[in-house]
Amino acid sequence: MTQKKSVIVLLSITLLLGGNLQTAFAQNLDALNEYSVKLAITPDHLESGSGDHNVGYFFVLSKHGVPITSSYDVAVSLNSDDPEIASVPSKIILKANEEFVTFPITVGDETGKTTITATLNGKTTFQKIEVGTDKSYLPDELSLELHIPTDEMHVNSKMPFSVFFKTTDDVLVRAPHDVEIRLEYENRLGSADSESLIIKQGTYYAWGTFYAHEKTGNTFLRAIHDESGLDTAKSIHISSTLPTALKLSVFPKMIPAEIDRTLDIFVTVVDSEGNPTKTPDEIPLEFFSSEQYPIGETLSDYVLSERPVIKKGEFGFLLQEKFSLQNLLENNILIGVTAEGYGTATDTFRTVGTSIEGINNVKRTVNNYVDFGYDVKDYQHTVNVFGLDMIPSNATTFFTYQLSIIEDDEDDDGILPDGRTVEIHPECAEQEDESSGLIDDDEITHNRDLDSDEIILYSVDCLAEDELYPVQAKESQYSDGYVQQINVISSDDELAEITDGGKITSSYSFGTAEISTGQKTGPLTISASVNGVGTGSFETQVVNTLEQKEVRIFSPTGEDSLIFDRDGFFDVFLVALDGSERPKVMKEDGKYLVTPTNGLVEIPKESTFAFAQLRSDTFNVSIEETKVTLTVEPIGEKANLDLEGSKTFVTQPSSQMQVTLPLQKINANHLHNFGVVQLVDLQGNPVIPKFDVKSKITSSEDGVVQVLDDAVIPTGTSYSTFPIKTTGSIGNTMIHASAKGVNGTSSYLNTASSQTQLNIFTGGLSTEVKADEPIEFRLFVDDENAESVPNASLKIVTADDALITPAEVRTSSDGSAVVSLTAFDGPSISFDIIATAEGYAEGKDSFTVNVDAPQQTFDAIDLELPEWIIYIVIGGILMVGVVVFMFLKKSKSQIEEEWEEEEEL
Repeated sequence: MTQKKSVIVLLSITLLLGGNLQTAFAQNLDALNEYSVKLAITPDHLESGSGDHNVGYFFVLSKHGVPITSSYDVAVSLNSDDPEIASVPSKIILKANEEFVTFPITVGDETGKTTITATLNGKTTFQKIEVGTDKSYLPDELSLELHIPTDEMHVNSKMPFSVFFKTTDDVLVRAPHDVEIRLEYENRLGSADSESLIIKQGTYYAWGTFYAHEKTGNTFLRAIHDESGLDTAKSIHISSTLPTALKLSVFPKMIPAEIDRTLDIFVTVVDSEGNPTKTPDEIPLEFFSSEQYPIGETLSDYVLSERPVIKKGEFGFLLQEKFSLQNLLENNILIGVTAEGYGTATDTFRTVGTSIEGINNVKRTVNNYVDFGYDVKDYQHTVNVFGLDMIPSNATTFFTYQLSIIEDDEDDDGILPDGRTVEIHPECAEQEDESSGLIDDDEITHNRDLDSDEIILYSVDCLAEDELYPVQAKESQYSDGYVQQINVISSDDELAEITDGGKITSSYSFGTAEISTGQKTGPLTISASVNGVGTGSFETQVVNTLEQKEVRIFSPTGEDSLIFDRDGFFDVFLVALDGSERPKVMKEDGKYLVTPTNGLVEIPKESTFAFAQLRSDTFNVSIEETKVTLTVEPIGEKANLDLEGSKTFVTQPSSQMQVTLPLQKINANHLHNFGVVQLVDLQGNPVIPKFDVKSKITSSEDGVVQVLDDAVIPTGTSYSTFPIKTTGSIGNTMIHASAKGVNGTSSYLNTASSQTQLNIFTGGLSTEVKADEPIEFRLFVDDENAESVPNASLKIVTADDALITPAEVRTSSDGSAVVSLTAFDGPSISFDIIATAEGYAEGKDSFTVNVDAPQQTFDAIDLELPEWIIYIVIGGILMVGVVVFMFLKKSKSQIEEEWEEEEEL
């Protein structure tokens, strides 16, 4: 018995260490009826151009779709439906024991689709192939986009624009062929540089230039794709900095209705947008007024004698003429100006009846006629400043400052500290009893209840709370160091300098300051202070409508979208814009650094934009959207740092690394398996790289298949193959391919055996047996279809704790065999059964039975073996336990269910 146990132990060690790898067997195709053939063209979309592509593959598959080999050479017939597009050899040979045969596909300059057919022993397979792109093919549900950097233009300027297609998912479409886009526009105002654009094959967009002519107004640009019926349009507003109209301003807004009163009447020119500008030619002016006497006549005499004009290169004319207004106490007195070709402009002012003189202890009179005896009141004083809201750079302009008192309605009614009643002008009070003709203290109405815009200003009492009323200086005041000093200040001398602070002449309320603006633009505050009176200020804006205010990054592939190739190249425009967001014609070359690309772009003199193809290695590309911020910085000795700006774009690659497999199911025992990687655009069309493209290829399950070598797609072709190494294991994996600068893709792969797997079942075997008592049970062998397999060989391997006889047996016609089991030790025993049959893949299973007996242990003396052998045996038993865990027994019904599920798949 000891000798027998030793033999059993040695047999077990041999089986455990030797392993049991599946092997591939070549098939006699004449004797094998249930097989199929498979033609694979990988990749099935090739770039056009004369050449041979070894992308055709032919396989023989088992009835379960697993590649098998032939035991002898077989001839395969090939045919192409259209050899002008793709031609193939008429015959190829699948050699004995070869896993597949490859053949070349020859293409030329002809593009299109055709079908390749392969035939073996009456079995036919075919696959379509596309070369280049179909000339009539564009994806469905497209939109045509017209993209412009701005919808504002200046006359005689230009800007770029682009056209492209997008899917409903906002994915740009790469043109499969030259696509013509027809353009329409209103030719009187502007035009494109051509009547159509061509989106070249393999590109994503086309761009052109739109020119604004000499006229102002609204125009449009329309893009049309006649083949699909798609069109889109953009409106463009064209304006000018040339003068198109006059603007008149009268300052101050209130003056006494007295003799020899002067006004500041300032006439300026504005462009089509209402911005101040300069005139390239002299503009003669004519003035008029709603009050012919005395104002209108005085203006007419002035025009005849002085011939007023706005001089060439200037933006305004200041008229200061004296008018006798002693009988003119009115509101909204109109003064107007007109010039041929520039229309008419008007403004108004108003006169006040009470002339207030002095600063303190104000004495009031009404038109020097009657002293109504109204009480003297103490007022707060201030300086009121008037001017234009916008003034041009490099120009001369004027501001008016006026001495004023501040109305306080609470002082109009009530009792003075000395007990006297305060009275107001009767025309400024409202009587409750008009018949009485007398004003009682209780009947005085507060002045804040009156509408000062509509009443005649007989006195300051007619104004509302906190409104200003002019007050006349008792003596002349200057801005050159006299006692009553006037000080006019600019908030920024680089914006504007005070060239003449002006003066307030005795018995007048206002003075006029002359100001000269510089090249700089921006907000400006002009302040005027008068000693003993107060300070006032006015806020204005120095503008240069032709000054460059921005460098705009314009992407031709969308407002916030950048599309770049696998090498990191992308296209952008830099467009110079003025303050009205119109393309700015550069007076000098402008250089700009674009980061993080570190690209230097120059907008040349006399142009408004520049095109640049930039490159950056800093873009991290993934399948998800990636954002990148581009920053533009002006470069040069006199660079305007205010032009620095940035814009954030959503980036997307223009191509992807597509991984394809000729078969989704491969033989786990075949050594020569492969896949293909191809560089394609976002619509799956092949892309020829500018440089060699190194891919990164991985398998999600290295225990099933392994990818040891990464493929390199060489310049001049769109694809390359890579080897796939099988491990002999059956399972599933994902093959993923990626490369820098492109999106990656994955493909599913399954390994299987080419032969039908044998399955082993037991019948009549209890889950527990008694020690040393032989029992008989039956073994069954089925294939994967749950069909019994007769004459299958069964080999039974046990340890020294049990004996099964016979150790080798064959199944009878019903696929079963009877064996006897004797268990020696407990608490359980295990044994392995290996089933083999011709034409089937080997089957193996492990079984465990509980034993009703005290647990036995091994001992070196019982086996009469060296003690180190026992350690090996124990290790082997542990390995068997692992195998038992991995190959748990399945019932026959379970196998049937799994087979049915596989059939459904």
